Amino acid sequence: MSTVTLNIKGKVAYLSLNRAEKYNALTQTMWQAIGDACDTLAQERSIRVLVLSAQGDKAFCAGADIQELHSMLSNPDAFAASNEIVQVAQQKLAALPFATIAQINGVCVGGGMGLAMCCDFRIAVNSASFAITPSKLGLLYSLADTQRLVDLVGLPRAKELLYLGKKIDASTAASWALVTDVVEREVLNTATDTLIAQILSVSGYSISGTKRSLAFLCEANAQASNNKAAIKQLFDDAFHGEDFKEGAAAFTEKRPARFR
Repeated sequence: MSTVTLNIKGKVAYLSLNRAEKYNALTQTMWQAIGDACDTLAQERSIRVLVLSAQGDKAFCAGADIQELHSMLSNPDAFAASNEIVQVAQQKLAALPFATIAQINGVCVGGGMGLAMCCDFRIAVNSASFAITPSKLGLLYSLADTQRLVDLVGLPRAKELLYLGKKIDASTAASWALVTDVVEREVLNTATDTLIAQILSVSGYSISGTKRSLAFLCEANAQASNNKAAIKQLFDDAFHGEDFKEGAAAFTEKRPARFR
């Protein structure tokens, strides 16, 4: 089976991550497939809802495939290309002109949280856990990811998550507005179907227009800084820094990182 699959059933599309044996960690190929699926969906005028889910019962997504990133340490061009693929795919998902639901069935970390935050709703099982861990690898969260996080949880909570790489449970994630709803695992599909029915009961035109209006407001805030290019450079430079070399090596060797 492909590591990313797309199925369309009437007005509802289902996009699935299928790499459960690796905790659905995202490779460049998977990000490209997500972007391609979004291109397809953007042309499907009948679609009203997308459900993004993952195989297995342990992880929605453990983030980036660190071993793949580690293999690119000596190739700055490969890193730049990889980051572009990720950010384009995220933007395409966030910009889909209909409601999107992330169905979070377990661990949701780093890039997995970035993927989930591109969706309009996030329904999590009560055993799910969440963390955003670039600081443990000597990296930065992208500017777009950081903006989405701040929009959801506010600046103080965003600092707590980003500075410390803090792990939180589903109940805490809900109280911080990081997820929309928390349910028992056995009713996850039922809860998702209920939300789908609610979405289909209202105007698709209204949802699409409102989504564009909200995106405009968020983007206007993000574009306000004159330092955007400098911040992006910090993000890009992190992939070639000594801290990432140590962080990636520590991850691969399953030991604590020893940052300077």
